[in-house]
Amino acid sequence: MTSLRTRASAIVLAGAMLALAGCSPATLEPDTKPSSSANRPVVVAIGDSIMKGHGLSAEQAWPATLARSTGWDLTNLACDGAGFATAGDDNDCGADFSGLVNEAVALHPTLIIISGSSNDLGIDNDHLRTETTSVVSSLHAELPAATIVGISTVWNDSVAPDQMNDINEQVRTAIMAVKGLYLDIGQPLAGHRSWLQSDRVHPTVRGQQKLDEVITGAIRSAKLSI
Repeated sequence: MTSLRTRASAIVLAGAMLALAGCSPATLEPDTKPSSSANRPVVVAIGDSIMKGHGLSAEQAWPATLARSTGWDLTNLACDGAGFATAGDDNDCGADFSGLVNEAVALHPTLIIISGSSNDLGIDNDHLRTETTSVVSSLHAELPAATIVGISTVWNDSVAPDQMNDINEQVRTAIMAVKGLYLDIGQPLAGHRSWLQSDRVHPTVRGQQKLDEVITGAIRSAKLSI
């Protein structure tokens, strides 16, 4: 997230969990670490530089720490500067989230985690809604057996812009349309300036740990089946 369009309710489960219950015979329990990599759930994460762990090592980003605690075989496709309708940095993916769909599909995941992005702030809502729906629908069409989990957009320590609510609602609607799971994690970094790097956008190690704590808690509460 390198421009002024910075990176960036309750868990919505009614109906979704009924649909997800039959997705797979196995329920992943947090802290379960399969002894064989062949038994590990294959997970793909799609998001922006906050999900990528910009400014930190890849292993310090919340998807990586979550994968270690759950035993997931995770590939993090998150891209600096990217959003549903915003192309990522040229020296990274150089594409919006739609450009990551084929790469995600090629990994044959059983679980896809995709997050809203503050990089889409300022994009016309009608256009953004169309792009968000298209990405989620394409993932579902190509991977009909995979569970798709949408996560609300992460902002910094200040009050989030009003359009963030629109972005989150668009993600929620798209996810629920494919009988996925939407997690509204609120704003875990709000009021914690020390949890952000000097750019006041990207979380520090402590900020990433907080995101991991909140998202892990939401997943545990959802009793996610994959």
